[in-house]
Amino acid sequence: MTAGAADIGRHVLVLTAAGSFTVEGRRLTDPVDTAGKLGKLILWSVKRGGLQAIPGCGDQTGAARVWVTGAAVDLLVGAPGDRAGDPATHLGQRLAPLVDDGWELRGGTGPAVVLAHGRGPERVVVEVLAEQQPWLAAGDAAVADDAAELGRRLRCWYAALGVLPGHGGAASGALLADHVMAARTGRRGVVVSTPGLLPAWVSPELRIQPAWSATTDQTEYELRRCDELVRLTQQSPALASAGMLTFGHGQTQALESAAALAAARAQKRPFGLWLVDLPAADELDLPATLPLPHPRMAANQRSQAWVTTEDLDGLAKDVRDGGAGLSVEQLEISEAIVWPQKARILEAWATRLRNARESFADDAPLLELVDAAANDYLAALADPDAWADEDSRHHFQPAWAATIAAHIRQRARRAAMRISREHRTWPLYVDGTSMVYGPSAPLESSAPVDLSDSHTRLGRLVVTSRAELTEKTILGMLLAESTAEVYAVLSAALGPSAVGVDQLQDAAVQSPPPRDTPGRQDADDAEPTLVAPEVAGSGAEEVAKSAPDDAEDRDAAAGAPGRRRRGPVGARAKLGGSPAAVLDAGGLWMADGSKHNLPEPITHVGHVAELAYAHRLGYLLTAKYAEPGQIWITEQACRGFGIDVDLVLEKKPKDRDAALRYCTQDIPFVTQAVADGWKLGGGGDGASARLGIWTRIYPSDQQRKGVWVVLIPGMASSGDSPQEVINVPILIDGQGDEGIAVSAPSTVARRLKLLADAQRFPLKINPGVTAIDLMVQSRPQGTTIEEWRNGPLAPSTFDVPFTINDVERDFNWTRTPTAEELQCRFVHAYDRGGSYPAAIAGLELPIGEPVHHPDGSVFEDPARLAQLVRAPGLVTIVVPEPEDWRVPFLLNPAGLQFTSPKPTTTARLERALKLGYRPTIVEAYSWPNHGRVLKGFYERVRDASVVLDSDDPDAQAARNQSKVIRNVGIGLMGSESNLKGKTGYDPMKRLSIIGKASANIAYRLDQIGQATGRWPVAVEKDTVLYLSDDPDPQRAWPGEAKTWGRGFGQYKHEGSALLSDQVEFLDGRQYKGKPALLDPDEWADMLGSLASPADVKRGS
Repeated sequence: MTAGAADIGRHVLVLTAAGSFTVEGRRLTDPVDTAGKLGKLILWSVKRGGLQAIPGCGDQTGAARVWVTGAAVDLLVGAPGDRAGDPATHLGQRLAPLVDDGWELRGGTGPAVVLAHGRGPERVVVEVLAEQQPWLAAGDAAVADDAAELGRRLRCWYAALGVLPGHGGAASGALLADHVMAARTGRRGVVVSTPGLLPAWVSPELRIQPAWSATTDQTEYELRRCDELVRLTQQSPALASAGMLTFGHGQTQALESAAALAAARAQKRPFGLWLVDLPAADELDLPATLPLPHPRMAANQRSQAWVTTEDLDGLAKDVRDGGAGLSVEQLEISEAIVWPQKARILEAWATRLRNARESFADDAPLLELVDAAANDYLAALADPDAWADEDSRHHFQPAWAATIAAHIRQRARRAAMRISREHRTWPLYVDGTSMVYGPSAPLESSAPVDLSDSHTRLGRLVVTSRAELTEKTILGMLLAESTAEVYAVLSAALGPSAVGVDQLQDAAVQSPPPRDTPGRQDADDAEPTLVAPEVAGSGAEEVAKSAPDDAEDRDAAAGAPGRRRRGPVGARAKLGGSPAAVLDAGGLWMADGSKHNLPEPITHVGHVAELAYAHRLGYLLTAKYAEPGQIWITEQACRGFGIDVDLVLEKKPKDRDAALRYCTQDIPFVTQAVADGWKLGGGGDGASARLGIWTRIYPSDQQRKGVWVVLIPGMASSGDSPQEVINVPILIDGQGDEGIAVSAPSTVARRLKLLADAQRFPLKINPGVTAIDLMVQSRPQGTTIEEWRNGPLAPSTFDVPFTINDVERDFNWTRTPTAEELQCRFVHAYDRGGSYPAAIAGLELPIGEPVHHPDGSVFEDPARLAQLVRAPGLVTIVVPEPEDWRVPFLLNPAGLQFTSPKPTTTARLERALKLGYRPTIVEAYSWPNHGRVLKGFYERVRDASVVLDSDDPDAQAARNQSKVIRNVGIGLMGSESNLKGKTGYDPMKRLSIIGKASANIAYRLDQIGQATGRWPVAVEKDTVLYLSDDPDPQRAWPGEAKTWGRGFGQYKHEGSALLSDQVEFLDGRQYKGKPALLDPDEWADMLGSLASPADVKRGS
């Protein structure tokens, strides 16, 4: 038993409709139906030794819990008619009055909220979790209001596992995993803190075994010898596999061709995913009486698939042992994603759960809950939406889920081969972790044939149901024409709960079949019907109009499914899709590289729009809303449609939208579409029909939503200078002396798809519009668009001081090297990846109006000062003199001469205080209402940066486009000329991000300097320069290994030079030497000719 487990009663209260109770079932008060009563109950309980912080690992503690269950949720949150959707989502609103009584209120994990009161040793922190149907009740409505039974289950759970359960099975499994990881912190053992993101093109098989049935001949043969049907199921298969498997963690490595094959051949093969060519099953000596050894394998043709290391091991085994006898050479491995670090990461987690199962062997409800926690958590490893909260993102590990599925699949095949040898029988039906057999009838006076495994370990095959074989069942199976019909017959015989259960358990980790898989098309695989909102026009003014309309909000509020998953679940439409196609003179190019010839000549822009409908273009964001499809038109096609492209290209790219509108006005390509009933957006009432770079085209039938027509030469044309088209890297295919080259149509289509899939949102209109719409789209679940636009993203009316940029700016600083440093030979520049978005991760941003504190002297009180810098704010200070010449001054990044007080953000000031500065505060503005407003936006752009980080030039271009989107979006929030009065305008949000980014850099510089004695010689924005005698920039990096890499907030090599070529720029002024640095590739070419540190010491 975990220390303190028996005394969980000191940490939890249960609220039901009958009142408040201890977990032992002792009634404390009458029902709690107001926020005020709840606040008084919490403080009363604390005074009597209750609701104490829950002990954690080491010095860590967790918040106590008030558990509101059953009908008590209606009392506290409101009757069902007063709210829509899950009552827990409205709990924070109902508890808001407590803020007036001195309570702090913030969001907790999942549906919980956290209340805090007081300071210092008297501080009280309590998590309030509202569950109308508590997970611990296991679906029993009576238990939901039974405080004694809920308390018993809670005590037993905590005693067995050492943590409280969460609001569901996956959440409970995650809490236990975090508890195990926390115990390892500072000790030996792997601590996983980052998600296992995969590149967009890597899709491992996440299904265990798709439904399969024997042929009619085999079925007839098996049924002749039996008189019953038996269903065998693996017992807790995922839990059994998770505890014994090795999983990868840390930074991945991408390997190609020879390197990938060499890694696969290695004696200690790394954990990874491998792109293989699976041979046709007909070429192999496999039993026709079992499913194929991998779901992606085809009978009569080779098929390409990403497989796990566990798959490689399983496929290599002999057929007798369930394998296919395939060597790595036969699999023709061409690419791999590997994790150099690996460990049995879930072993301790699985051991806890196995022990709990033994403890609850005679307690059916709790045994069922333990199994649910294990199964739901492991199934959710591949579901990104299950881990939307930033604190839980590290649980997203699709490669682990695929490995577990492969291990379970191999165990089933091994068992099937054993049964075939021992009992001379083969399965009639296989689905997930279960198999249905017709075992031979036993001899008279003999016991029924037992096909189950004889051992007692988890994962063993056990008989879960039997049924007498009737003529009706035999006839139904022999006449069945599909696997689904076989399933229906077996369901009637064995019971609906006995067959197909694993289909539901596998739903969360199911992956779609390969595009070329033969067979009938199920409803799940059909293209979704795309529904888009009406948008009246085109251009930047549509930012406020182009997001989902109120219909989506109503659906979301009513509980309509809208979560994005990797694979189809039930009959839900798959999110994503094909956002765009590119029209060239020769045809229409799709994202998969295919080209469609045009069936009829295109004479007007309406015909172009019809292509979007014909090819079902659009990008599904939720189950009810899709971004409209896009047709991008090349320069050659524009000329063919009568557009005066030469006139357009005479203008700079920034002026081409106006040029296009001028030269397309009243041309036949446009006027004939209008004559046919098509409508063009963006012109306004009475305006002439014409096209801009982006134009919405609407059909006359009013049944289909408008689509986007995009004219590529308006954005970029071959010969443009790189700087002029810096905002559209997705269109650029290299550059030379004559300017840039525009990418081929198929390339553009593929890049648009890669970008949309990576950030789960397509490019639209321009980077700024895309960014603001993405900020809206990535709002928290349960929040409507109207609530988000009118709340966290409402346009700010606060006017920032005109002197704000004196302090709130990026670093630009150098210093003169010391005599000792001048002995070094090299200068290395390091770039901090995603410096601005990295600052967003945990940053509280302002919402609404600030409170003005005109007298800054009140913040001489340390407690008031600490409270001030914890919230977003703008503080006018007397800037002190810098105290450390070795680093840039955080409160004067450009080294200016100040003669008056200057405003700065609390994000910057907080770090300055930690560095030891105590500036005089003149006045301050503080935002009492704040939150992690851009957390969802940050997660989208971070994920895009990770999954698109590869050597694939198309992925690189899409990654660069995502970088432009995030940078332009952050800048646009502070742009008075472009966004003032519109959704997302808030200069204080942008300034807070800049301040936090600079503070993070200052922290890292100080941390490295204090630890190693090495200090930077120059800093420009997010570029840091250090001197070294080592020509290898990675070895010369003075920071910890975990700070090196290409992730957000990590540092990577940006350029290098000889110190002799840079010393003139290190003069104590602003840094101007970046153009004189050699880029990483140029420097790498020189490394062989440069002296190593050992050579320098020998004087060579």
